[in-house]
Parts: sequence; C-alpha cells; structure tokens
Amino acid sequence: MLRFLEGRGCCARLPTPLDPPENRMHVPRRLATMAGALIATLAMAGPAHAAAPGVNISDYADAQVALDAGAKQVRFFVRWRDFEPTGPQGYLPKQGAVVPNVFTRGLTEGVDRVLNAGATPILAILDAPAWAAKSGHPRSAVEYAAFVGSLAANLAPKRPTDGRIAYEIWNEPDAAEFWGSNPDPAAYTALLKASYVAIKAGDSTASVLTGPTTGNNFAWLEALYANGAQGFFDGVSVHTDTACSVAAPDNFYRDPDGRIGQYAFLGYREIHNTMLAHGDDKPIWMSELGWSSTGGGPGSCTRGASAGQKPSGVDQATQAQLLTHAFQCMAQDPYVIAGTVFTLRDSSAPGELGNYGLLGRDGRPKPSMAAFKQAGALGPGPCGDFDSPALTVIFPTPGQQYTDRLDLRASAVDTGVGLSRITYTYDGGQRIGSFADTLVDGKPFGLSPWFSSSRLPLGPHRIEVTARDKNGNQTTKAVDVTRVAPGALKGTLPVSVSLAKKVTCKKRVCTLKGALRGVPGGTSVGGKLSVQWQFKNSKGQYRTLSGGLAHANNPFAFTLKAKRAGRWRVRVVYGGVAPYKGATSKYRSFRVT
Repeated sequence: MLRFLEGRGCCARLPTPLDPPENRMHVPRRLATMAGALIATLAMAGPAHAAAPGVNISDYADAQVALDAGAKQVRFFVRWRDFEPTGPQGYLPKQGAVVPNVFTRGLTEGVDRVLNAGATPILAILDAPAWAAKSGHPRSAVEYAAFVGSLAANLAPKRPTDGRIAYEIWNEPDAAEFWGSNPDPAAYTALLKASYVAIKAGDSTASVLTGPTTGNNFAWLEALYANGAQGFFDGVSVHTDTACSVAAPDNFYRDPDGRIGQYAFLGYREIHNTMLAHGDDKPIWMSELGWSSTGGGPGSCTRGASAGQKPSGVDQATQAQLLTHAFQCMAQDPYVIAGTVFTLRDSSAPGELGNYGLLGRDGRPKPSMAAFKQAGALGPGPCGDFDSPALTVIFPTPGQQYTDRLDLRASAVDTGVGLSRITYTYDGGQRIGSFADTLVDGKPFGLSPWFSSSRLPLGPHRIEVTARDKNGNQTTKAVDVTRVAPGALKGTLPVSVSLAKKVTCKKRVCTLKGALRGVPGGTSVGGKLSVQWQFKNSKGQYRTLSGGLAHANNPFAFTLKAKRAGRWRVRVVYGGVAPYKGATSKYRSFRVT
C-alpha cells in the first residue's frame, strides 16, 4: 500500500502576542471539528453539514481581521506563564476592573470581540510558568486547573446568548515538543479531568476540548479513555498540518491493522470510530489545518521524518485548492464541526514555517484567502477512494479436489487509485505469495502450479485470495478445496503428447522436443512424462536402450547420447494425473550415423 508519512517533528515555541513577526513561527499539525448540538453555537454559514471555518492568530489584535475574513472561530494561544509569571494569582483582574496586564487586556478584548461577532473563541492554554513546570509540562493538575478555572470565570459570556468559549487543555500533549518529556496519558488525563471541573464551575456554557493531537492520534485518545477521561471533555481536537505536508486531503494510507493512519488527513474518521467504540458521539474540532505555500522544490523539506526527501510545501494556487478540498472532505462528516486554518498571516520565519498564512508577509491576500471565505458554504465533495478492488478467482474452483498440485490464479480491477497487490494465503492466513510490481487491471496473476500444495495433508483446506489497492482497501475471497489420496480421483480430461517433427542429432547426441497439449490455458498438469529411446537391432527388433523423466507441466527436451549408429525411434508417455487421462505419443523415427 501507499505509505506517505508526513513529517512528525514539531517546530519552534509558540508566539506571544507581542513577539516581533520574525519570531511568530509555528508547527503545522492536523485538523479538528465537532458535531451535534454544538453546531448551532458556531454560527456556521452555509449548509449545516459544512465544518465551520476558523483561523489561528498569533496576535490578539488580529481577531477583527480574522472575523472580517469570515472566520466562525478564532483560535488564540494563551501562554499560562504570561499571566502568572511569579506565582498563583488567577486570571486578574475581575470583570469590569482596570486591566494592567497587557496580555490580560489583549486576550479579554480579543475574546469579547469574537463573541460579539457571534463567533467562537478557541483558547489553547499551554506553557507552564517556571514555578509550576516540571520538565516543561504542569507539575500539578490542581495548579493548572486553578488558572484555567479563573480564566473561564472571568471570560464567561455576560449572557447565555453571547455564545460560548472553547478551551483546549494544553497543545499537542501527545508530543514531546509541547509536553516537554515523554507524553504521559495518565498525567494528561488527570490534567484534563481537573480542568474540566474547574472550567465548568466558572462557565457552565464552555466547551472543554482535549488537547489537540499531532495528526489524528487515535491511539492517544484510546489511552485517555483507558485512564478515565470519559465524561471529562465535550469534544476532541486534532491537528492535521503536519510538517511539509504536500498531500491532498483525500490521500491516505492504512496501518497494518487496516485503520487510516494517524498522519493522513482523513484519519479523523478513526478518532470518531474510537469515540463511538466507547459510547461517545462527540464532535471533532480540527483546530489546525493547512499547507505551506513555499513552492519548494524536491528535497527542500527541512523538518520531520521526510526531511530532504520531499518538497517543503506547495505553490499558492495549490494551497488554495487543497484548502477548498479539505472543507469538502469535512462536509462529508457532520461530526467535524470546526476547521480552523493555520494561520492568518505569513511570518518572516524561514522556509516552510513562514508560509502557512492566508495573508502574505506584506498583508496582501493570497489565493487561499478567497478559498477560505467560500469554505463555510461548501457542501460535500469527492474525498478519497474507499472502494475495494473487484476480485475474480479463476483457480482453484469452489469444491475442487486434487491429488498432486493446485493452480492459483486470480485477476482484479480497481478504478480508483489502482491496484497495489494480490496476495495468496491458505488455511487462515498462512502465506503462499504475492504479486505487486507488474499488476495490470484484469490480467490474471498466480502460481501454476503452487508446488507446495502437494505437501498439504489430506483433507479440506481453504485458499484465500486478497486484492489490495494503493489506499489499502481490500477484497478477500476464499475457496474451499480438498486434497485426496493418489488414485482416489480418475482422470476424465483427454490430453495428447505433441512431438517436434524431427529428432535433431549432432555427433550422436540427439534431442527430442515437445509438450503436453490439450490443457486449458492457465492451468497446470501434474505428474511426469517418460521417454522411450529404442534401437533397431540386427534382427529387426526394437530394444529400449535409454529413458528419462520430465515434469508434465512444462515443454520438454529429452536428450540421448547414442552409443550405436543405425535406426532409432522414440516416443513419450504421460501416465496421467487426475483430472487428466494418460496419453502416449506416436513414435518418431530417426537415424544416427
């Protein structure tokens, strides 16, 4: 199957609202959305099934620019260390008081602006201050929860009709780049549970989201469930803007177990499947999605698993096309309720990291801005080939009995991404072999014969044939056969032994060529061919002086090293192996000088 693994490594620290542009860099990841009752709170434009478009900003002052572009969510990075740099004091001051802290003032004004526009603020709360940090992540779930609880209480909408705020508990906690040490689902679950209780106490209307995962990390989500996270989140957040991603949103691969891979855009479907398996039908928020418009050449990627092996990005026109395609894909799945593009503005960061914006460095709109403005009105569009190949098993035939060897032959057709492999197994997946490099739609591939089938014990067996396409979609068919003892079956199909018109001799070395005829195309025949070389003696009688054996399945060439000159003749005999009868050729006469 096709395995495109986008870069998994993350990049520099997140920007502060007051950072100079050259420091406003970010790491692309994957995307998230939600469904159900929360759809109404997003004030979505266009069809109800379309994921509401949003945008990430690195400066609180850009909230209005995002809203003017049509954003229905605006995602803010809230760095805990900026608000409580020296110790626990909560989000100060209370509503209505003078706001001395520039970070507090900027966040308050930005959130109010988004709420007043009928949109949804998404607050990603990360970066523990030094006094509260342990290896980069919070040392205490209680301390972190106290801060986010005070934040929720002070930012809560003044009236229920003002909308709601979504809180992401940390950012990519499944990655060491943000957690600061080996990701710990147990420790993170404790952080999530404490934060959920504190936020709901401060603002009962808030939406509490899991920290967005790198890609669609359903294994991480499964680990959260295992540690008791169920009931302590309102939605799952994901990031699909992986490093140097150039693949279209409908381009996916599968893991060995058949699940869509974590780093495929459509892997959010496995996030949803994981929730459903635990009885949850909660929405997905794609809080980062996007493609960098570097237009980089082959090998220009400098980050992640594919560094030096792929382009660093796409051109600006393709960036816009991929963005449109992404929203068409998400529109197929109503549980994806938010698609938040990373990011509003290009920065002066080098290469890939500086070119994810809807606006260029000069503030001018890129083609992706026009695509973004239309995203909320998009309906479902074609997204991914999930159709399995059509498979035809030619041999063996259902219920076939055999004594010697089986033929294996099948063909497949895939009208989507194309065939990847035809695989043969037996008796529950024991490997026989596979064909991959030269597959052609409708062309039979297999083993004629499968020699090892003669080693199977007598009795019933099952032959399994699997056709897989390049997206990992597969079709499997099974055929039951039975191996019976030699002699248990009678030959019923006639064959003939065909010889070359003449025996060729050179210095008393003579060669006879031929083949068994009458075997249907694509089938093999078991058993051996024997040759009878006969010399005519002085009494005019033919005596057999030499013989030999050859596999009946292949054309043959028997050779005689004649010790006597004179008249000779030769014939070939096939003893017959069911379902084929025996056969004997006519004599071919020749002279040795």
